[in-house]
Amino acid sequence: MTRPVICLALLPLLAGLAHAAPQACDSVSLCNAAGTAAYQAGRYSDAAEAFERQLRRAEQEQDSSAARELALNNLVVTSLRLGQPGQARAWLSLALADGMQGAATRNNLRSVAAAVDYPKLAASLEGRYLRYAGAAVWSSLDITRQADGSYRANFAPLRAGGKVEEYGPAAIGTLQGALQGDKAYYRLASPELPNGCAVELLHEGLDIQVLEVIDQRCQAYGGFGISVAGSYLKVSAEPQPPRAPIQQ
Repeated sequence: MTRPVICLALLPLLAGLAHAAPQACDSVSLCNAAGTAAYQAGRYSDAAEAFERQLRRAEQEQDSSAARELALNNLVVTSLRLGQPGQARAWLSLALADGMQGAATRNNLRSVAAAVDYPKLAASLEGRYLRYAGAAVWSSLDITRQADGSYRANFAPLRAGGKVEEYGPAAIGTLQGALQGDKAYYRLASPELPNGCAVELLHEGLDIQVLEVIDQRCQAYGGFGISVAGSYLKVSAEPQPPRAPIQQ
């Protein structure tokens, strides 16, 4: 098996920083340093959290393309270390969608291509898909194949908002139902959708485009400003079970 080449897009560290305790951070550079320290100490989950904070801060800056590219590539390599090649593909897709072409992004193209099992992802519609919600959080779509060969979809949309670190997402939702159709086109059949509301899915290659009727009564499955429409990137051939309802 070819060993993936991982290009680590990290800023230089002070001596001994890699062995320091986890650091809080309130700027792009401090989050990068905290994540780098955790990464070099082998604390990859801590590194991912710091690099997510780094990305959130970079997204808030003007002229932040270079800062966002650094944060995204940090998240790519950390996801690979965590054994999450699909998540690495998702982070890399954000950099590519923004036209980022730095050395780390180009090198990580090879790393992700070597790590992701594309034939397994392409074998079936079944699996887990992610749509970026901003602020380093993702909405999800899980599609499960039923015993009769049909498919069932479970959407878990999020709206990040501006205080996701303090309070969590500004809005969340859940929408489930059977998928009716075949080949590339499917329509969601769900008792949660009133008459005149529709959610349609176009399966293109590995990924899925979702269209939705936008109307106040059609998005009653979640909080204010929620929607399932958008582009979903396949990250795993194994869907995750629906999350438990939030207790009031």
